[in-house]
Amino acid sequence: MSKVQPLLREIMIGDLHLKNRMVMAPMTRSRANNLDHRATELQAKHYGQRSSAGLIITCGSQVSKNAVGYINTPGIYSEAQVDGWKLVTDEVHKREGAY
Repeated sequence: MSKVQPLLREIMIGDLHLKNRMVMAPMTRSRANNLDHRATELQAKHYGQRSSAGLIITCGSQVSKNAVGYINTPGIYSEAQVDGWKLVTDEVHKREGAY
C-alpha cells in the first residue's frame, strides 16, 4: 500500500497526465495594469510559484477591447498580450509545470 497521500498521487484525466491531484482555481489578480493589458513578469512569478499544482487554471482573459469584464486583467487579442502570456507559460514550464 502506498504511503503517498491520495492528493499527491499522479492521475490521468483524458490525455492529461497530472503529477498530483491539486487544481488551482482561477484567481484574477488585476496585475495587467498597463496600456496593453498585457500579462506581466509579476503574473509570471505568481503562476511560476504555483507550478507544482497538478493543474493551474489561469485568470480570465478578454478576447477583444469590448470584452473587458474586470479591471486590469490581461487580454489575449494582441501580439503584445500573447507575448505577455508567453512569459507566464515559459515560467511555469521552466519550473516543470504541466503543459
